[in-house]
Amino acid sequence: MAAVYDLELTRLLDQLITARQVVRRPRHSDPWFDSEFRHAKRLGRRLERRYAAVRRRAADDAEVNAAKTAWYDQRRSYRQLRQRKCTAFWSERIDADRADPRKLWRSMDVLLGRGRTSAAPSIHADEFCQFFSEVAKIRAATDGAPSPSFSSVRPGVSLRTFTSVSADDVVDAIRRLPDKCSAADPIPTYVMKRISEIIAPFVTELFNRSLVSGRFPAGFKEASITPVMKKSGLDPRTDPFPICRYCRSCWNELWCVS
Repeated sequence: MAAVYDLELTRLLDQLITARQVVRRPRHSDPWFDSEFRHAKRLGRRLERRYAAVRRRAADDAEVNAAKTAWYDQRRSYRQLRQRKCTAFWSERIDADRADPRKLWRSMDVLLGRGRTSAAPSIHADEFCQFFSEVAKIRAATDGAPSPSFSSVRPGVSLRTFTSVSADDVVDAIRRLPDKCSAADPIPTYVMKRISEIIAPFVTELFNRSLVSGRFPAGFKEASITPVMKKSGLDPRTDPFPICRYCRSCWNELWCVS
């Protein structure tokens, strides 16, 4: 049933949204991209997400218009700031290179985008995997640790079976999820919220069968790991902070219900 769940949702998305190939070329940050510029960009993205969240929860028109106005104002301010910083940077750069024609033409080539070469990845998969070798070190360090001890259960306390969930429990669990998802999820979370009442009977049967059989679908154990730098100036091969995001987050809510 878990395989059918993934296959059917993927098939429906393929019918509604046609796949297209996109070529993304990596590029470095602009030289005028400083802390002020970064703060303005993050604020614009945050206001955009807030506007989308307000629209999804069907708020009143006044709240939606206020969130939209705040996002539009910040986006306009961000574009004006980008234009000012770009103009100021290249004006100072050209004025500084005015005495040296060679440097001046080199700056003009960069400004016009001439002579660019494709960036090659400097980090290989083998080097990146060395970061996760810390797990093997921890296992080796705790190999000789004593066996864990468990306290006895009080008399009269037992957990023999789980409580089956209903379709209403599944709908409530899906609606409580935050609007984020894993790359392993077949559909985004905000789309799942819109079709929660349609897929609730199937998810209910799938979850209850998992409780009865005592088996968790192997495909639901997948996770998306994103390496994030803890601070700037560190080596990306040895200092990333891995953020693990599991798929099918609604299952955590259902376990609490059962």
